[in-house]
Amino acid sequence: MRKLVFTALAAALSFNVLAEATPDAPHIYIQGNATVKAIPDNVKLTVGIVEVDKDLIAAKNKADATMAKAIKLAKSQGVEEKGIYASNISIHRQTEYNRETGKQDFVGYRVTRSLSVTLTDIKKYPIMLQQLVNSGINEINQTQFVSSRYEELQKQAQKLAIKDARAAAKEFANDYGVELKGLYTASSSPLDTGSQPYMRASKMVMAEAAPDNYVPDAYNGGELTITASSYAVYLIEN
Repeated sequence: MRKLVFTALAAALSFNVLAEATPDAPHIYIQGNATVKAIPDNVKLTVGIVEVDKDLIAAKNKADATMAKAIKLAKSQGVEEKGIYASNISIHRQTEYNRETGKQDFVGYRVTRSLSVTLTDIKKYPIMLQQLVNSGINEINQTQFVSSRYEELQKQAQKLAIKDARAAAKEFANDYGVELKGLYTASSSPLDTGSQPYMRASKMVMAEAAPDNYVPDAYNGGELTITASSYAVYLIEN
């Protein structure tokens, strides 16, 4: 079977079957992209308490007492019950190599617990972090600045990516002097076509998305970037 393919600016204009994702008819393969910028309005903080003592009960009681204080503190800072997760206790026998004897000496029982909290007021983050440390928390495992509107923003980015793909299809068809007959297939993941999709020179569609309760002078958590892509095959006519 004869095959004729035009390629320009990472574009593919094909007139035969390249793969199952493409039709046995003239078509173009398009990629649309979009990026949404958002200001974080939540903080997810994961901290922990580690206690080591040869008396297992003593180590456990210390860890539990510190965890209870940390949970109480989180609630006092406005963290809701559903935004608090305290892990189960973990116990390990800890040893240390003794160079003189060549043996492992028993140091004590290592008791650990972790706490994850979601703070909806970023302004309180530095204060709560310091108070947690003051209450006995001795591990800061992870801090994530997130948006409570993530799912909404992800959908917005996907719609923009689809819009960009449609615009790219029209641009490509116009540049090559062909007409779009209609959409053959579309996906948010790359299609198995055997060729690279066409993307517009302006690869990203930007949309600013600051939450209504954004406080400019709050703790600076940076900016979140949410991306989405859309892949589509359009039938064309010379």
